Amino acid sequence: MNYQTLRVPNRAHVDKRKLNAFAARHLLLAMAVVMSIAFSQDGKRIGLRQPIEQLLKTNREVLAAEQALGAAQAKVGTVGLPDPVLENTSFLQAVETRNGPMENQLMLGQKIPLWGKLKRQKLIAGHKVEIAGAMLTQKRVQVAFQMRSAWESYVTLERSIAILMNYRDELESFKTSALSQYSTGSGITQHPVLKLQIEISLTESRINALEGELAGAGHTLQQLFDGSYAPDMFAGERTVVPTVTGDDYWLGIARANNPQYMRAQAELAIADLEHQLAKRKSYPDLTTGITYTAIGQSDNDMAPSSGADAFGVKVGLNIPIWLGKNKSASKATSLMYSARRDQLAGAWNQIEDNVRSQIDALREIEETYALYNTRLISESDQMLTSAYSAYETGKISFLDVLDSQRMVVRVRLQFESVEQKRRMASAILLLNVALVGPKEVLRNED
Repeated sequence: MNYQTLRVPNRAHVDKRKLNAFAARHLLLAMAVVMSIAFSQDGKRIGLRQPIEQLLKTNREVLAAEQALGAAQAKVGTVGLPDPVLENTSFLQAVETRNGPMENQLMLGQKIPLWGKLKRQKLIAGHKVEIAGAMLTQKRVQVAFQMRSAWESYVTLERSIAILMNYRDELESFKTSALSQYSTGSGITQHPVLKLQIEISLTESRINALEGELAGAGHTLQQLFDGSYAPDMFAGERTVVPTVTGDDYWLGIARANNPQYMRAQAELAIADLEHQLAKRKSYPDLTTGITYTAIGQSDNDMAPSSGADAFGVKVGLNIPIWLGKNKSASKATSLMYSARRDQLAGAWNQIEDNVRSQIDALREIEETYALYNTRLISESDQMLTSAYSAYETGKISFLDVLDSQRMVVRVRLQFESVEQKRRMASAILLLNVALVGPKEVLRNED
């Protein structure tokens, strides 16, 4: 028999209840989608503030970067005058003076760098602290992005699994009805029953695959939170989706916050200071000190101060005579300064390109999201409702209803994928402009 002629006895008492239940479930799902869309429009309810704050407290990589920053700050205090030098001279043969023989001589000397060398070394240490701070910021931004990525994947997988489970339950319900009609010889062939069974098996396979991916996303979140992750800490929140108006606003944030750019600036400043130090190596430094000479008793009774020890003051300058070495050092630091300058320009060009490209990508995904939000979801619901009505009046077959259900499920799953891409496009934009989340306030927030 042609499947177009499929009829079910007492249709109003059997299939209509099931179809109405299926329609009700899809209506609830559609309402949930609309509520989630409206939920994301409230700027006070999004941003993942609490989980990000917890992440920054527990993530091992962030804690390690904080320790590295502390170490860099401590090193600033190590920059200062070189250690003084204490020397002792013991004479193998006494040197006679008019007051007696010289037995031992102690000398305490201190080298004092001149020409602002010490000041520049302190400035270099300060810029190294800035680099460590930029690396900490970069690590915070990276782990926040990793958390957003894993969480958005987790939410999408959860919602997709729920859609497929609902679809599978409805297929099982229709399978029971179809088997009952087939066993009673009510005009149904084995073909739709087998097709239902294949569809159920394929759906089960997709659910199993998604559940495996869901477990993987959960493991990633556990690793990021150092084992303290729990889904309820997110309280249903998702990544902020800002309204993208102009590029200049986001480029301004990137210039002020991007750790790659901040690090390149600090490295350029260090290269400049190192070049200044290299040039000053050709200038002498001051060495000062005091001497103490132990004088033994004199055999000369006429010695005015027999056995009186002597104190003295010494002053000296080092002589930087190896001009070739110093000239090479100056040339090397000059070339490094040029390299750092080009590196800074290149870093900004890359950041600017990333920000502009991601803004364009976000605009494009917003258009796709709006297409699903304003048309495809409602049109697929209308199509399914029309299929129910046509089936109840015998105008289409059971398999046509199944095709309509399959299309609705596909639209729902594609919408979840688009929603994830939309959230991830926002997360990548936040990554490029280096916004972590808890303390930053975005303008034009949804």
